[in-house]
Amino acid sequence: MYRLLFLVLLITLAAPATRAQHAGDMAGMAGMAMPKATSSAPGAAVKRLTLQGGWVAATPPGVSESAAYLTLQNPGPSAAVLVGASTPVAAHTMLMTSHTDAQKRVSMQPLNRLSIPAGGRGTFAPGQAHIMLSGLRRPLSPGTKVQLTLRFSDGSARTVSLLVRRAAP
Repeated sequence: MYRLLFLVLLITLAAPATRAQHAGDMAGMAGMAMPKATSSAPGAAVKRLTLQGGWVAATPPGVSESAAYLTLQNPGPSAAVLVGASTPVAAHTMLMTSHTDAQKRVSMQPLNRLSIPAGGRGTFAPGQAHIMLSGLRRPLSPGTKVQLTLRFSDGSARTVSLLVRRAAP
């Protein structure tokens, strides 16, 4: 029960965006199979992406889940599609989305992809889409860094370094 409560708290650390903003970030994500990365050389769209505000939620000892949050800005002329992630600090890493129903119950569902439109951005934020880190191999202490490898639909991968924080910046 403690883990479930911690997970719900973790996902709702920051005020969620409006449903319209959330729907815009999530447009067109359902129903896509997750391709395996075949190359680590980034494609043109992936090379142009910039990371904004990335962080990972700190965990107390004994908690085996956390979440990563970040925004990827795409100044380029073509879309980039994030299809997965991995990190050495967790056994499993999944793209997820959170929904709150009318009774304020939070549920999570797998997210097959996050499209980062040309000239736009893709956002993972508390209470919305997030990158779930499950089966943590160690507690995540504030001030440390986590390496997160992002996988894209063109087969490329890109590794970013995210600061571990107690709460959203």
